[in-house]
Amino acid sequence: MSDLRDQLRKAGLVSDKEIRRAKHEERVHASKVGAGGLAEEKRERERRLQEQREAERKAAREREQRRLQQERERQEEGRLAQTIRRGWLRDATGGSRRYFFETRTGRISYLDLTDLAVGRLNGGSAAIVETAGAVRGDYCVITDRAAEELRRLEPDRLVLFRRDRPEGGGPAR
Repeated sequence: MSDLRDQLRKAGLVSDKEIRRAKHEERVHASKVGAGGLAEEKRERERRLQEQREAERKAAREREQRRLQQERERQEEGRLAQTIRRGWLRDATGGSRRYFFETRTGRISYLDLTDLAVGRLNGGSAAIVETAGAVRGDYCVITDRAAEELRRLEPDRLVLFRRDRPEGGGPAR
């Protein structure tokens, strides 16, 4: 069982006739190309195998880089969600005052807020942010401390934060 052909024959996968035919074809091929040609074919096979291995290693590196990037994005999203949840003013909504604001897309939206929440928003000690699933609803009111942290992490999530007002007055964001 030193030869693969013998193993295939004993397993019943090939017949003796097929083995003899394959050996004959190998001898004919070897006599046509000669010793130099066989060596060249062997080098070519090894080169192709090396290229294939290198391509597989490159694909594995790229997959790993994509996985690491996705992991970083998940961690960053988790940090953002945690910041929003930590600063969320749960008692701000559900009030009798409708507070209108402009979203990033330019659409006008509103939240029903308590008088205390409206005062905090107008005074700069609270902000409205896009929740992106961190808490219920599309927008929520968070503390100024959480808004400052969110400004560093992802400023596009801030919809309205009165501390953004220029010193000379003017409209708030």
